[in-house]
Amino acid sequence: MAKKFFLIAVIACCSVLPSLASAGPAYDLVYDLASKSTPILNSRELSKSVRTERLQGIMGGLVDREQMAISMMGRYWKRANQSQKSELPILLEAYLYEVYVSRIESVNGTVSFSIQGERVLGNRTLVDMQVVRPNAPNIDVSWQIEDIGGKPVITDIIIEGVSLVVSQRADFSSIIRQQGGLDGLIGLLRQKLASN
Repeated sequence: MAKKFFLIAVIACCSVLPSLASAGPAYDLVYDLASKSTPILNSRELSKSVRTERLQGIMGGLVDREQMAISMMGRYWKRANQSQKSELPILLEAYLYEVYVSRIESVNGTVSFSIQGERVLGNRTLVDMQVVRPNAPNIDVSWQIEDIGGKPVITDIIIEGVSLVVSQRADFSSIIRQQGGLDGLIGLLRQKLASN
């Protein structure tokens, strides 16, 4: 599960390269996120807790955590009680930030990205970009942006053609089965967050 978030962490800590792509709300959201995140995530002087807190401050309003939780939980979301539905989005979002920061601290050198443009697919917009890493192949990434509640928010990230939501749904389903239900997943997430 954590390996998939490593690539997302790399994306989040990038420097912005100039791009000739046309700009729209979705493009601007991704560009702005990367620009604001860069000094925080690339600074080795900040402690992990401070880095995580500042990242939450930047991304808090840009990710639709409830929609992502619903998508990641799949059929299990319908079985969840109200308490579980209230806690899961918060835990999943906090877990993402913790993994971001942990993985970023293992990256050597500054990474950058070049936004290639936007693609509108129905009610979704995909912002395509390439992540440029030192001494490593580029990574193709698409940020899925949707208009929810009158503003653009991130609802999925597609890395090398693989959806974060779809891949995490499979991982979480496996954990739920192994742990005996949603309470087992919630307990595991609480434990992971408390240990960091």
